[in-house]
Amino acid sequence: MANDSNIASAGSWPMRRPGRILTMTLLAAALAALATWVVWVRQSEEYQRDIAGQFESEAAEIAVRIDERFLAYRLVLRGGRGLFEVTDAVDRRTWREYVRTLKLGEDIPGVQGLGFALWLEPGELASHIDALRAEGFDAYRVWPEGPRGGYSSIVMLEPLDWRNQRALGYDMYSEPVRREAMDRALRTGSAALSGKTTLVQETTADVQAGVLIYTPVFVRGMPTTSEDERRRALHGWVYMPFRMTDLMQGMLGPHSEGVRLRVFDQDERPQSLLYDSHPGRVADEQPEFASVKHLTLAGRTWLVRFEALPGYASRFDVRGAELAAIGMVGLLFVMTTWFFALTRERARALARTTASLLQSERRYSTLVNVAQEGIAATDEEFRLTFVNPSLAEILGRSEGELLGRPLDELWRGGEAEKREQILARLARGQGRRYETDFVRGDGQLLTALVSDAPLARAEDGLKGAIVVLLDITERKDVERRIAHLATHDVLTGIPNRLMFSQQLTHAVDQARRYGHRFALLFVDLDHFKRVNDELGHHAGDQLLREAVRRMQHAVRSSDMLGRRGGDEFVVLLPEIESGHDAAVVAEKIRLALEQPFVVDGKEASISSSIGIALYPDHGADEDALMRHADEAMYRAKGEGRNRVGY
Repeated sequence: MANDSNIASAGSWPMRRPGRILTMTLLAAALAALATWVVWVRQSEEYQRDIAGQFESEAAEIAVRIDERFLAYRLVLRGGRGLFEVTDAVDRRTWREYVRTLKLGEDIPGVQGLGFALWLEPGELASHIDALRAEGFDAYRVWPEGPRGGYSSIVMLEPLDWRNQRALGYDMYSEPVRREAMDRALRTGSAALSGKTTLVQETTADVQAGVLIYTPVFVRGMPTTSEDERRRALHGWVYMPFRMTDLMQGMLGPHSEGVRLRVFDQDERPQSLLYDSHPGRVADEQPEFASVKHLTLAGRTWLVRFEALPGYASRFDVRGAELAAIGMVGLLFVMTTWFFALTRERARALARTTASLLQSERRYSTLVNVAQEGIAATDEEFRLTFVNPSLAEILGRSEGELLGRPLDELWRGGEAEKREQILARLARGQGRRYETDFVRGDGQLLTALVSDAPLARAEDGLKGAIVVLLDITERKDVERRIAHLATHDVLTGIPNRLMFSQQLTHAVDQARRYGHRFALLFVDLDHFKRVNDELGHHAGDQLLREAVRRMQHAVRSSDMLGRRGGDEFVVLLPEIESGHDAAVVAEKIRLALEQPFVVDGKEASISSSIGIALYPDHGADEDALMRHADEAMYRAKGEGRNRVGY
């Protein structure tokens, strides 16, 4: 019996052990399945938050791009108004040259044109039409016709292509939507955006919604402090027309195809729709993601609605791979439980940690490598240890050329911080945002907006820094061109009336402070009108440029030559010992200008009448000096021309 009992006991263990192992395995499998479901739910929630953040970031970027582009448009309008403020008469040729110099289609795409609408009182209408027809526009008329209390007429619009030619003579003030924006610009004295309208440039094909932006131009010298004064001084409006589809496509360029973009004027109604990136598509009642931005552009509010289209989230969906990874971890957990039951909790923790690390690494790598900004990491000596593809492209150098090289070696220099200053600041935990110039691999210069931030600090000092670089070269070039056009004469390139007046004011202040003398010369070209009449305006322009070149050679490097307008020029001699010094320079100018000119293969002769004003002998302020120099010039002209007078 004893032997039978032992045999039975011995035989029962092999039968009981598989049951226990199976029970533990099934329990581990159930726990693994539960853990997989919990992780899946949490990953799905996090995935939804990530996609929502991605969508909101994309919407915010587009809104900022629209706002920045309209800021550039307002700067261009301000430059056009500045041209009227510093030039005696802006004719078509001057306007065409100004618009051509701006390179709007290249630097700021989406613009239909840049034009000027002239304000006309009813009594001026007939003479204005006659004057335009005398210039060669035989079919010119101000339309729509009919009696009104005032008229505006589009007299200049560049580029003058076939669409823009349709707008010449149109009275925009006769149409209520345009009139509201024109009146608002006049009331405020600044740029005003119109509501939705249809441009006269439209034909029967590809009809688009249109908007216009205006800024008022006033008669030079008249007061414009109050609204009534601005209305009395009104000369016209510089304006830009936009075809909305062309505008938005030129402004935004390529953007996510999974996002529908609609732009509304003031409120979200079908009749207020300005632009739809997916026309003809029925709007989803409840899109998965949506965002509405309110943008105030030149006094007008746009509602910009962003909606995620079906399939938007699937482009970022990595849950299948994550589920597979979680499933593999669960299987590994079950197998580990089968063999090593005591380690099951450690395996689950390891699986969760591994999945989280892999996901974080993928997100970081994708974000850094697809970013349009240049991103870099440095060590404690400011040497580059990592660069993303955008930074290598911006700097025109390969990754191998950049790694291990101190970042400040690529700077042009100037007012940028020294490396020791940067490292000291970062060691204090202080990041900074600043502009500096870089030298590309091909030797060209670029201007960049740089942001740096310290990495986590070790006990013994700084570990390194993260640097983000944004190329703003094109934006800086546009700002410089606009500033140059506002202060320099379009034809000759020398300082215009506005810039010369500022320098003359500065010269008076310096002379008062330090007690020295200076001189002002007023130069008028004799017989220049005869050259224009006999040889044409093109030859006259050539002669003006050559005359400026000769005068520049006649004056000193410290003197300033400026154009008042037409054939009148002024010269500032900022410091002289006596009136004799001014007379010597004036005589050199007179002798240089009386030599024959050759323009278009023909000889032309002019001379000059020059008036001199001395500070403080002839006046103690700008107006007195300019008036004395002008009167002295007319005395020289009355005494026979080609001479210098005081």
